[in-house]
Amino acid sequence: MGIIGSTFTCQLFHWGAAKMATVGRTHFLLGLLWLWSAAVLAQDTGAQRKVKAKWPYYPGFVNDPANPVNSEDEEEQKQAWPSYYADEPGDDKQKCLANGCCVQGPPGMPGTNGVPGSNGIPGTPGIGGKDGDKGDRGLPGRPGRPGTKGDKGDSGSGAMLIGSNIKQCAWRNLNFDEDHGKIKVCDFTKQRKSSELRVLWDGPLRVTSHSGACKRWYFTFNGAECADPAPIDGIVYVKPSEELVALNIHRVTRIEGICSGLPKGKINVEFSVRNCKGISNSGNAYTGWNSVSRIIVEEIMLPEDAINQ
Repeated sequence: MGIIGSTFTCQLFHWGAAKMATVGRTHFLLGLLWLWSAAVLAQDTGAQRKVKAKWPYYPGFVNDPANPVNSEDEEEQKQAWPSYYADEPGDDKQKCLANGCCVQGPPGMPGTNGVPGSNGIPGTPGIGGKDGDKGDRGLPGRPGRPGTKGDKGDSGSGAMLIGSNIKQCAWRNLNFDEDHGKIKVCDFTKQRKSSELRVLWDGPLRVTSHSGACKRWYFTFNGAECADPAPIDGIVYVKPSEELVALNIHRVTRIEGICSGLPKGKINVEFSVRNCKGISNSGNAYTGWNSVSRIIVEEIMLPEDAINQ
């Protein structure tokens, strides 16, 4: 009866494990506790005696004739349960008699996942912290990448040309005794369209007359006087008195100016003489007596507001 009670208890546990997946946990545990209590009460207190009785089959909840445990053959049962048929009880038999020997049953069905719990209630926002102390100055960052090339800027003004473009034409004892016409030419090559030409005459001029006269010396560029901003010229006027008749005074005179709007390229800078405007008496003109006369031409750049019309 002790063996039957022990094996019956083990079968109850295997049967209960197989039902765990389909029976509610609370009801299952209550029922299992009741069955286990009944099995313990039915267990024989003399379970440790020698057992050699022939079992028609293994008492349990599973009656499978194909299993050697349930076989009616005594030899097969001895092979299946060697501890119970031993002449002397050993450690294995003592454990089986005391605790019951159970045949391992089939694995139970996997349980289903529980329902996910709902999210908790969000907590209230915490109080904002105070501003920290001002940190130390950081290290300089790496140089940035070169930027894209900008648009072309407007043309500048007022800067001098890089490298001088200047020319001087000089003559010794010019002695030009004509009263009207071209005196000398100084050819010049202008390098830029937007530049200006500065011209200079330096040499002796004179006019003589018994009653008074006026002569005008002036520059032309390729045959035309400067129009931007105005002509470049100088005059000499004489009117002798009764005591000083026919004065003949030769003086070094400088005539200078700047002309804009001239084209790029070769330009003939000419120095000429003629009568003064509105005076009919021409008198006698003389240019470049007994000294050096010169024309100087220089290409320059002026600011836009440097020319006063």
